[in-house]
Order: sequence, then structure tokens, then C-alpha cells
Amino acid sequence: MSDEGAGFLERQGATGTDFLALDCISATLGVTAAWLGHDPSVLGEHWGYHRRLDAVESEWPVERIGIHRRTPEEILSEWYGLTTDHVHHPDSRRAEEYIRAHLSAGRPVIAWVDTFHVPHSSFHGQQHHSHRVVIHPVNGDGGRTGGGTGGGGGDEKDGAFRIVDRYQGSLFDGFMDSDTLFTAMSSDALGEARRGDPDWRNRTAVVTAASPLESGEAGDAGETAREKREEGRRDRFRAAVAGTAHFAAGADLAAACADELRAAPEAFASLSPVGTIEVSAWFGELASQRALNARFLRAAAETCALPPLVDRAADAEALSRRWEMTRNYFFLRFRKGPDAVRRIADLITETVTLEKEWNARVRGDVLI
Repeated sequence: MSDEGAGFLERQGATGTDFLALDCISATLGVTAAWLGHDPSVLGEHWGYHRRLDAVESEWPVERIGIHRRTPEEILSEWYGLTTDHVHHPDSRRAEEYIRAHLSAGRPVIAWVDTFHVPHSSFHGQQHHSHRVVIHPVNGDGGRTGGGTGGGGGDEKDGAFRIVDRYQGSLFDGFMDSDTLFTAMSSDALGEARRGDPDWRNRTAVVTAASPLESGEAGDAGETAREKREEGRRDRFRAAVAGTAHFAAGADLAAACADELRAAPEAFASLSPVGTIEVSAWFGELASQRALNARFLRAAAETCALPPLVDRAADAEALSRRWEMTRNYFFLRFRKGPDAVRRIADLITETVTLEKEWNARVRGDVLI
């Protein structure tokens, strides 16, 4: 871990153990970035909506718009120069060889698993669901030791792997035996993904940093480079926050979806199992992104010396809770008929209105 990374983590309080997210993609990449010495709050630099350009089957209008954010891999690459290597292994044996090689070199590995086979998941033995976890080098918390919350003892040579799961719905830091891990990674259910997803069986991702020389970490030149990067980070935080100006236009897409639901609620009072998952995931992505936005705004408030952004972070957390509440209402009530669909449409409209007000305040705080 570089000195620069360690110091920044200390200021932002962004260690691998305290970072968590409402989606497993952000959780795994955020934890890995923190392990490499970088603040994962940058994953919340984007917010908004956009019309999906890819052809997608849809049952509810919200499926036709997406969340306006670059991929976490793109964000980590642009902010920190991190690269993410995705590998689809031909079988479990090759996956295991690959994982062990990287762990031996001290590198964590992100793995796709089926929650049906994951003991710490609430879906264990009950529901098949694609999920991501981080496989850590044993005692690999940035040089710290400790067994985590999931149990002490056990490492690779004992046939177990240390698993770190910072998805808020299944927090875990402990050990999983190799048979269980590779059963979860090779489950046929991972080949039956959400619409447009690839086959997730035996997939891994490894995040790596630039070498010290490439990062300019040596000698006096390294000190100068660190100062320039700190100044560049302030500029980037401020630019990212100020770049929300187009949010309102995107938010109108979500408002239009609510109007469509409200205009013909009878047509939307039923969904296929896949459609239910897709719509629920849409609300969940918004809840997760607003929580990440809150973390980003707190980091921006400190980095750019803009205390008002702390209040905007609190607003973002409140919006995250509203989207989570809407998702729960949708999941439990939408089959109750047109009245429930109308209520979901109203919740979307109300929250989008609040989001526009929040975004205007964010811009105002940056332009002070």
C-alpha cells in the first residue's frame, strides 16, 4: 500500500472493512480498491438517469431507462489507474488454479457465486441468485491480521478460503471451504442470468494497480507527484459534483415512466418472475447509487473544503432510503392491483421531484 493511499484512506475513513454497498458489484470493487490503498467513495461520482440504447425486453417502463453511471471499473481506472482483468475460466479446476496463484501473490480475487450454495447468504438452500464476493489473501487486510467475523482458523492449505462480502444484505468476513466455493462458482443457475447478462459460471476479476514507477512514487519526484495528484483530486471532485447539471433532463425520463404506469395501471398489475427481478433491481440500483453518492459527497466536502456538501450527503442517504422503501413496496404490493401500481407511480414521482431539488442544491453548493 502506498503512503499516499494510506493517508487518504485515513482521512476519509474508507478502509476495506467499513466500506459496504447496496449492490455487490460496488461492494466487491470498492473493498478491493480500498485494499489497494484507494478511497472507494469515488464510485459514487455519478447520479442520474439515461435512456437505454441497447435492445431490451421490458414489461414495466422503468426497464427502458438506466442509471447514469459509468462502470465501477471505468471509474477506478480514471481516478486511480487501476485495471480490472475479467476471466471466464473453462472449468472449476482452472478457476481454482488461477485464484490460488493470485492469492499466493497477495492479490484478492472477485468471484461470481450462486447464493443458493453460499452458507452466509439468506438465500442459502432456498433461492438461486448471482452474487459477487471477494476472496482475500489470508491476513490480507492491507498488512493487518485477523480472522474476521466469520470464524478464526483455516486458510488455503486447510482447504478453506477467506471470503469478504460487503454487500449490505449479506455482510460476512470469514472462511468458506473450497468445495463449497467452487460449487457456488460453477452452479448451472449462474448461466441463467438476468436479461442480457452473460454466463457467470467460473468467472473472476482481479484489480491491479500501476507499478510504483508508473505511479511516480519514488524520491522527491514522488513527493511532487503526490502533491499534484492531491490538487488534481480536488479539481476532479469539484468537477464531478459540478457536472450534475444535466441531471434534471434525465430525471424527467423517470417521471415519464411514472406517468405511463399511472395512465394504465391495469396493464402493469402483473409481471413475470424475470420482470419482477428486473424492476426490483432497478429500484435497488437507485438505492445503492444514492448511498454511494452520499459517501462521495462527504469525501468531496472534505477534499474541497465545502461543508454544505455534508448536508447534501444526508439528503442522498434519505433518497436512498426512499428508493429502498419503494422497492420493498413494489415487491410486496404490486400484485394487489391497479391501486398499488398507482401508488408506486406516485412514489416514483415524489422521489424524482425531491431528487431534482437535491441536485439543484448540490450545484448551488459547488458554485458558492
